[in-house]
Amino acid sequence: MKTHIKICGFTEAVGLQAAVDVGVDAIGLVLDPSPRQLSLGEAERLRLLIPDHIQFFAVCGRPALAEVLEIHRVLQPNAIQLMSDAMPDPSLGLPILPAFEDGEDLVERVQRYCSASEEEFPLFLTDGPKPGSGMLADWGRLRGLGSLGRMMIAGGLRPDNVEDAIRQLRPWGVDVSSGVESAPGYKSPERVVAFVEAVRRADAAKEDGHV
Repeated sequence: MKTHIKICGFTEAVGLQAAVDVGVDAIGLVLDPSPRQLSLGEAERLRLLIPDHIQFFAVCGRPALAEVLEIHRVLQPNAIQLMSDAMPDPSLGLPILPAFEDGEDLVERVQRYCSASEEEFPLFLTDGPKPGSGMLADWGRLRGLGSLGRMMIAGGLRPDNVEDAIRQLRPWGVDVSSGVESAPGYKSPERVVAFVEAVRRADAAKEDGHV
C-alpha cells in the first residue's frame, strides 16, 4: 500500500508548488504560534494554490474553540490538526486530526483515543516530544501502534531517514516539515523531491518483499 505523504509548514508559494508537482497527498498550513505561522488571510491565499485532489490540513496546537470554528468556516480544510488534549466535543462534528506528542504514556493515550473512536480504523498522528521542533520521536514506542488505526508519523523525519522509519514502523502515512526546509517555513524544492522519492523507494521495497 502506498504511504500517504503530508508536508506541513509552508509560508510561500515556491515550496508549496514543488510539493504539488511531486505528488504529495496532503499539505498542512500552520496557524499556531511558530516560525511557520500564517495569519488566516495568508493561509486563505496559499490554500488557493492547493488542488482539490490534495488534502488540506489546518495545523494548530491548542487554540480556543472560537478560533477552531473560525478556521473551519474560513478555510474549509479536510481536517484541523489539533493536539490530542485540545480536541473539541465530537458532537460539533468538526473534522479533526488528533496529534499525540511523544512521551512515556504515548501508547496509553493513543489506545484510549482509538478505543473511544466511532471509526473502525481512526486516523491519528504521532509527533516528537516537541512538535514543530524537528526532534526525533522515539520509534520504539510507535511499534505496533499502526494496528490501532491509520498511524501518521511525524517528528524529525528527513529524506535520509524516512525509508528506515517506514521499514521499521509500517505507518499509514508520514508527515514532514523542518526536514525538508532550507530555513524555517521555506521548503527546499530539492529536499521535498528527495523526501517523496525516498518514501516511494520504501513503498517499492515493501511491494518487492524487501521490507
